[in-house]
Amino acid sequence: MKKNYFIALCLAAGFLTSCSLLSSSREKDMRPDYVKENMSLVWADEFDGDSAEPNPEFWDYNTGGGGWGNGERQYYTNDRTNSFVSDGTLKIVAHKNEKNKWTSARLITSFKKSFTYGYVEFRAKLPVEKGSWPALWMMPQFTTYGQWPRSGEIDVMEYATNFWGKKAYGTVHCKAGSGGNAVNSDYREISDVRKWHTYAVLWTEDSIKWYYDGEFLTEYKNPHNEKDAWQAWPYDQPFYIIMNVAMGGTLGMDIPEKLKSCQMEVDYVRVYQ
Repeated sequence: MKKNYFIALCLAAGFLTSCSLLSSSREKDMRPDYVKENMSLVWADEFDGDSAEPNPEFWDYNTGGGGWGNGERQYYTNDRTNSFVSDGTLKIVAHKNEKNKWTSARLITSFKKSFTYGYVEFRAKLPVEKGSWPALWMMPQFTTYGQWPRSGEIDVMEYATNFWGKKAYGTVHCKAGSGGNAVNSDYREISDVRKWHTYAVLWTEDSIKWYYDGEFLTEYKNPHNEKDAWQAWPYDQPFYIIMNVAMGGTLGMDIPEKLKSCQMEVDYVRVYQ
């Protein structure tokens, strides 16, 4: 009995060690540094060009006002007063013009650069002024499954001081859950988003994982439902990249009357596959 018990203990110990090694291996495989080392950089913008204009081969603009479905106050432009490159970074500036109206910029890679799966990372400084609502996110290039939210949305990072305080959120929207009932949403409190931080997602056929400053935040798993699979997982299509600073609206909320401007600064955007 003692011999059998000893053998059983050894087998159990070996099993636990194997599980531990397997778990450790999986954790390593999911670390951003390991992921990037084992993927290829397929596209990036380092904003190192000589021109103040964001590279027109990469970036286009959503322009106009009307609230953008969220009661937002800003009017988006493609003017250099609202978006420009200098000293190796992109600046997106929301400011109140001489008519006391807010203008800003929303840069998009739509029909220029879109991706299906990969590791997408931004390095950015965010505005903290009340009323501001900066976001780094992705939308489907084609409405394969229908209009929003049916074809999905991937929010790499959203930050709204008025609504969330110091919480930066990563979220996904689809028909199975959107808006205030998103299928997956989580946050990390960041003491000072005015300093450089990285915000990223690792998007595969099986899941979307968020990483802030290289640390795992949350995960949304593909449920692999055979029936109406797109309702919970429309993320098998190409998505394009968006960077913007909204003002007011659902999450920006009230803007102080004395506020004149605020800025998001982006050091780079990189995509690995």
